[in-house]
Amino acid sequence: MNYEFPVPLLLQPTQYQPTKLIELASTQPNTKISLPTVDKVLEAIKQGNADKVTPLEWVYCIYIKAQWDEKNPDCCWKTSDLIWNVAINNAWLRHQLLWRLALYYNEQPKDMLAKSLVNSFDVLANSTQVNNLLPVKIIQALRSSKPSQQFAKIACEQLVNRSELLNKIREDLPVWITAFNEFLENIVPHFSTIVSPNKQQVYWLLRCLNEMSVEKQVNAVNYLLTNLSKEVASNHPQLVEWLRFNYRSGEGWYRLSEQARQKLREWIGAINYADFQTLVDLILNRLHLENWEQNQLRKRRKFWADYSNRFERLRILLPQTSLNVIGYELNKDVDLLENDGSDSTEVCIFDFGEWLVVEFFRGRGSETRLLPNNVKNQQLLFNESKLSLKRIRNLGYDRHDHVYLWQVFCPQWLEQKRIQPNSSTEVLQTPTADKLYQREKKLDRWQSDIASLEKEAKAYCEKNGF
Repeated sequence: MNYEFPVPLLLQPTQYQPTKLIELASTQPNTKISLPTVDKVLEAIKQGNADKVTPLEWVYCIYIKAQWDEKNPDCCWKTSDLIWNVAINNAWLRHQLLWRLALYYNEQPKDMLAKSLVNSFDVLANSTQVNNLLPVKIIQALRSSKPSQQFAKIACEQLVNRSELLNKIREDLPVWITAFNEFLENIVPHFSTIVSPNKQQVYWLLRCLNEMSVEKQVNAVNYLLTNLSKEVASNHPQLVEWLRFNYRSGEGWYRLSEQARQKLREWIGAINYADFQTLVDLILNRLHLENWEQNQLRKRRKFWADYSNRFERLRILLPQTSLNVIGYELNKDVDLLENDGSDSTEVCIFDFGEWLVVEFFRGRGSETRLLPNNVKNQQLLFNESKLSLKRIRNLGYDRHDHVYLWQVFCPQWLEQKRIQPNSSTEVLQTPTADKLYQREKKLDRWQSDIASLEKEAKAYCEKNGF
């Protein structure tokens, strides 16, 4: 059975027109939309109207310049010079060009920037108005044969480490370019070329070392220790202290090369000996001493210079009278020597690794004492705040005189404890029999004095509960 359905009637849609929009459009001036062209930009530059070029026109000009150059080979270089000249005074255009130039040198697609614009960068780089700007210096480094070395130089000039440098240029250049990942390795080699680094440059170096990975830092420290002179290191105790804290013991020490370890010992020793030498000089210049006392101090200064490589640590103890006169002139922290009735003297305590050496400068006895570097002795001699001469003498152990010819025999005494002088030290000649006889007479009196002093020290410590 077939069913037929009636065809529905479709209403015709109402005819609406955008009358108001048409009326508005009719009041507008006739405009033609056209893409910017390189020729238009160049013409504006030649007419002195570069400031009228819009950002869109600049972007298109930079983008299409390589194609334009192919069609205009005779003037491609000259026109690129014109664009860079405008960039000298146009910060926005300069930013656009430098960003693309950085990517070009980072081996991005070569159509990133026209070859003529790449080669015309010198127009900007040679301008005194902008050649000192950091982004311009970065580009100059990128186009050099060794950009990582140049980055290290720039970082030193700016006194910034890697992260600080990247933060400074983050808005001006792409910070992910490859060379930025490599220049930390060139920090120490660059620093080592500075003839007389100042304090700010040393602190810069330490900040750079602190941001390195463990492996890179070890390599850098090995290079530093084997290439920087001891004289330069001696002028910067903060550098040596950083090295001592991070590499004189523990895992850091064993990751250094043998040559680097030896250099670190020498650097630490040189810094500590310099403090000892300064102390002696101040005593000689500021305190009123007898001639024989001055002579003894000068001999001590000369003697211990031969062991400067062994100085691991140094503690200076001064009586109140000396502290009042010279304490403020020492760069190193000094401690007060408690008054226990002993003769007034200054004391230096040297850490020689296996042994602790206590040097009495003046007064009756005026000896050198040698004690094992154990926990007990180290705690007392380096950490005890109220230390006196009698407490030190009550520790006992071995001691050596400073009477006639002591410089000849003291090295032998130290050598018995495996304390060797610096390799450059001269061996003294054996004294004549007459001189030895004179020494024996003076030594007898010294031994009597020491025995008396040690007896007094024992009684003092027992009475005061030490």
